Amino acid sequence: MGDSKAMPIVGGVMLVLFLPLIIVIALLVGVLTGMDTAAACTPTAPAESSMAWPTDKKEPDQGWDDEGGETHKGMDFVVDKGSKVYAVESGTVKSIDGDWIKIKHGTGLETWYKFFDTKVVKEGDPVGRAQVIGTSGSSEDEAAPGKKGAHLHFEVWAQADDGGALKQTDPAPLFDSAAPAGPGGGCGCNTGGPLVGGNNQEKAFNFLVGAGYTKEQASGIVGNMIHESSVEPQRLNGTTSGTVTPATTAVGLNKAWGIVQWYPASKMINAARGQGASFETIETLEYQLKFLKEQLDGTGPVALKAVGDKMKATKTVDEAAYLFAHDYEIFTTNDNDPEYARRQATARQVFSTIGGGTNTPTGDPGAGPSTACAAGSGNIAEVAKSLAWPDGGHGKNQSDATAAFQEALPKYNSTNGYEVWSDCGRFVATVMRMSGADPDYPMVSTGVQDNYVRTSGKYDVFDNITPGELQPGDILIGPGHTYLFVGQWGKYDSASGSLGGHVPQATYAYNIGRSKQFAAARLKK
Repeated sequence: MGDSKAMPIVGGVMLVLFLPLIIVIALLVGVLTGMDTAAACTPTAPAESSMAWPTDKKEPDQGWDDEGGETHKGMDFVVDKGSKVYAVESGTVKSIDGDWIKIKHGTGLETWYKFFDTKVVKEGDPVGRAQVIGTSGSSEDEAAPGKKGAHLHFEVWAQADDGGALKQTDPAPLFDSAAPAGPGGGCGCNTGGPLVGGNNQEKAFNFLVGAGYTKEQASGIVGNMIHESSVEPQRLNGTTSGTVTPATTAVGLNKAWGIVQWYPASKMINAARGQGASFETIETLEYQLKFLKEQLDGTGPVALKAVGDKMKATKTVDEAAYLFAHDYEIFTTNDNDPEYARRQATARQVFSTIGGGTNTPTGDPGAGPSTACAAGSGNIAEVAKSLAWPDGGHGKNQSDATAAFQEALPKYNSTNGYEVWSDCGRFVATVMRMSGADPDYPMVSTGVQDNYVRTSGKYDVFDNITPGELQPGDILIGPGHTYLFVGQWGKYDSASGSLGGHVPQATYAYNIGRSKQFAAARLKK
């Protein structure tokens, strides 16, 4: 900490995808030179996976076809008009001309999206993996065997290995090995491993939110990490991004090391070793995040609880970024050092691209960033979508539920009872508890839950609400049934289990308002 220097991010992540006819796509994503670009904070693809899907539908209705006289050089996804369209990878919007949005991903790769009802990006905008770029439209002009009517047309343009002009390329291999983004698309909460996210920046952000920090506070910390180490656990002060220095080497040097540049490295490494951690464990992102959390909680070695308490009192991104830099990193004795402003700017980028926010200290308690569907995120709607199927037609047994719900329910609820996996109230309670929005929410029984939302003082209950007044995260509750309103989710807007009927899956809001069955319970801000 004491002598840690701001180290700009350099280098990047190369994702190589092998396609037919010896075409090699070199996709450069994520970490770009310089700290003043939003791309420096944009979630990138995991090294083991390929691209996200451009729609919530994860199977094309018409793929690549270059046989015979009629050709189709791309993919068509038949989705309702107004469905969300996602960028399949981080990049920069090249153009939004006519029916198209075209995104450039480094050198040698572009993705093109056609037929929009609305566009929410403009030329030059940086976009993140699975970021919404618009809503799909309709066309009768696409030639056979392409689809007509409401659908999205998607193309990949890649550079052949001879370095020539970009050419249309079959997109299918880009998705063959892709890990599912999770129900709802682009959330990333169902990826394997103890840390959730597409890259180290996103994993650190989600970890901190799960540890109880607000999105603003997490952004402030991660913004500092980016300047300190590019969020690289084996980064030694004075080295370039991508240079790995093992803990066994760093411990003997009088230099800063790790994601927050602990100084000297031996101070952190020896403390960790004293707790029984191996050198290999100390080198991991997961362990270093845990070590930092315990420092700030005052429960671990090298405790800094006073700093942690101050961090949890901050309200805005700028406040959090400055406080962490000033009280934890301590890279200067000059309170007016311009480095503070640079770190605040980076933290704001983290909040925008990973946190999906607008830098306000409070917000709708049921909604939040599209990536904040991890445990403890506080995002009721996104956690619900991460646990439920994004369509209907599923059974009632454990094996019918999503893998994420099968994992979450035993952690946050009870598996004892009748028709556990399809129990509507148990699903709602699991979401409320897992998200951290209300850890005390009753685990079962809609009657008990209805009484709780009306008497606990935590909720506003609207018996006469209209469908247009619903907000993502609203609990819809009535005699014998309860479910969650999540906002636009493909062609649906809600998530629900049905006792003895089906496991949690997408559905529509119904019977809302005056003289209807369901009231809306909304967690107070």
